[in-house]
Amino acid sequence: MSDDKTSLEARTSLKEVVASYLRKHPDFLQEFPDVLASLRLSHASGAAVSLIERQVEQLRAGNEDLNRQLSRLVQVAAENERLMSRLHRLTLELMTSESQREFFGRLSDSLLNDFKADIVQICLFDHATVAAAGEQVRALSEDDPALEPFRAHLEKDRTVCGRLGESKLEFLFGDKARWVQSTALVPLGKQGADGMLAIGSSDPARFYPGMGTLFLDLLAEVISTRLAHQEPAARRRSA
Repeated sequence: MSDDKTSLEARTSLKEVVASYLRKHPDFLQEFPDVLASLRLSHASGAAVSLIERQVEQLRAGNEDLNRQLSRLVQVAAENERLMSRLHRLTLELMTSESQREFFGRLSDSLLNDFKADIVQICLFDHATVAAAGEQVRALSEDDPALEPFRAHLEKDRTVCGRLGESKLEFLFGDKARWVQSTALVPLGKQGADGMLAIGSSDPARFYPGMGTLFLDLLAEVISTRLAHQEPAARRRSA
């Protein structure tokens, strides 16, 4: 029994030596083509194929994988281009808005129609802005204890996507929360200093962790810029 075990270990050791040698000398089979010609590898179908055939098969499989990766990259690039074009058009539309009501109305309509959202909730700390924006925007108090669960999201200073807990959904969407299966939570201002934008969908896969959020992050900057310049504009109109 010990002799069999010793023999097995010797064969295993020899295989490792051969494998190591071939890795270090990849041109070995070119120097000894007769060895290459005698090699046979089993195919998935059970038939024997030559080493060259197997290499061709592996190259073909690798090429197909690269093509799939390239196709995905092209799709992502095309989607990013569409999003940037959409953001550009929306920004131009928002720039022409003369009132807060018109600005936030256009913003909500665009997110619902162009971004395939089911519900949009804009929450701001500036109560004067909320009063001017009408029913499109909801007022928040910075010291509201109900905001505490959102602090970690806002401090990330970027859009967070995924599924929210029941209490968070109810806080954001009220009696419509039961229909929301995935959400994009967008801080407005530095670490949510101006408030937040919540976009909800009935599709659980619409907003998911790790998805691209560049469009929404840039849109947040557009909104914050509008909020930062609203008071000087108001003073000019009243002068």
